[in-house]
Amino acid sequence: MIVVTMQKASQVMGGVDILSPMGLTILTIGILFTVGVPLIMILRGKKD
Repeated sequence: MIVVTMQKASQVMGGVDILSPMGLTILTIGILFTVGVPLIMILRGKKD
């Protein structure tokens, strides 16, 4: 039952190939936000 639902969901939702230019752009933006924002918050933290 769950396998059938997942197969149908993957057919409907589609997706982006990770090696396409759009996929690499999405991946890069995701990494920048995941790593960059916390790093900036740590480095430029509250100054007393």
